[in-house]
Amino acid sequence: MSKKKSKYIKKAPRSRLDKLLSDPKAITGILAAACVLALIAVVLIFVSGKQAPEQKAFTPPPFEEAAVVGTPQVPEELGWSELAVRDGYVVHVCGVLDSQDGETVPVWFASDADNQVWLKLRLRDGETNAVLGQTGIIKPGEYVELLKLEEKAVSANVILEIMGYEPETYYSAGTVGLATTLSVAG
Repeated sequence: MSKKKSKYIKKAPRSRLDKLLSDPKAITGILAAACVLALIAVVLIFVSGKQAPEQKAFTPPPFEEAAVVGTPQVPEELGWSELAVRDGYVVHVCGVLDSQDGETVPVWFASDADNQVWLKLRLRDGETNAVLGQTGIIKPGEYVELLKLEEKAVSANVILEIMGYEPETYYSAGTVGLATTLSVAG
């Protein structure tokens, strides 16, 4: 015995949503309201100032005007030493910092001729981290004998901060800090 299916299927009553979505005027009204709300949201975001903060443009450090091409002849008592940071990044600098006038310090900061980075030296106060003086950038095969101090210095613990830069792009090639003492005569 098979059951017969009814020829007449009872239709469910249409919901309000079905009636609304089948009316072209209602759809146009809903879309217009959504556009107005989106426009208001964009205006509010713009007016409220929640924009991405502006980034300052990078200004490359200048090259050292007093740089000399070659290898310096440094007095032994200044503790001139080689520091190999990595392949293509070898520096020489004095570990003994004796200033006769408190205005300049003989650092004999040198970059090996076969280096693949540009270098810069910064002298910082060991207690406050304030910058006491800095060189401009030196290229491979160059050196700087004297570091000019920003203010007249006194004897203190200091940090020699050596910064490496990738040529042309100025991307960081790494920074090394060496703690030592600055001795000022008088």
